[in-house]
Amino acid sequence: MNWSVPPPNWSCAAGQVLDSFFARLHAELPDFAEPLTLFGSVPIQLCLDDSFTSADADIMVSGDPTHLRVVARKLELTAGGTLRPAFALQLCPRHFFRTTAHYLQRAHMEMRHGVKVIVPHVRDVLIGKLHRSRTAEQENLVTKDLRAFHRVRQLCDGHPNEQDLIEDLLDCSPYFRRPENGDVNHFRLNVEDLWTGLFGHKLDVEDHVLKPLRLMEAEAQRSADQPISQMLDELSPSRD
Repeated sequence: MNWSVPPPNWSCAAGQVLDSFFARLHAELPDFAEPLTLFGSVPIQLCLDDSFTSADADIMVSGDPTHLRVVARKLELTAGGTLRPAFALQLCPRHFFRTTAHYLQRAHMEMRHGVKVIVPHVRDVLIGKLHRSRTAEQENLVTKDLRAFHRVRQLCDGHPNEQDLIEDLLDCSPYFRRPENGDVNHFRLNVEDLWTGLFGHKLDVEDHVLKPLRLMEAEAQRSADQPISQMLDELSPSRD
């Protein structure tokens, strides 16, 4: 189920700050052509609720973010120093934003002052929040992340519901694997806590996520081992 949200509102406070950064970036680096992806709470502010504020605006940069940070500092839009603004830009390498495998298929894309900007669908933004690392003593999902899920559901007629989330989690199979260092899987723990905090009951991850994922992987393997000629025969092409 793919529920829709309005396009970004660039006239809101967050949008105006971001627009000023995009304009300055294009003026100082006119050859910059890498897309910038907004994640964290910013897409929720831009598309649903401009009062859903955060101290930082997370921007994923495909390449080296060093030159972009220089531009942000000139606009006093960085988190360092004694003049920290109310709204700081966090220019992050691409591995900082992890979400569903096909998020670009439903993301909003547009050019802002000569810069290509990608605003993922809020459902993919929410999934990205489940990657937050946990402290050793942490027992529940971070409060501000749970608040983001609740607020989106209030504004999107109950979405994401359980079906939406399970559909998205089935698109996140790598993140359920146990870390190679033997550490706990923070993503899975956050998923389990989310269900209790959002829906009031536990999620059977094994039954609703891991078993279907194993079946999907087995089917993909079977298809990969199948000769191309056999796959074409099974299509039963007809000119009728």
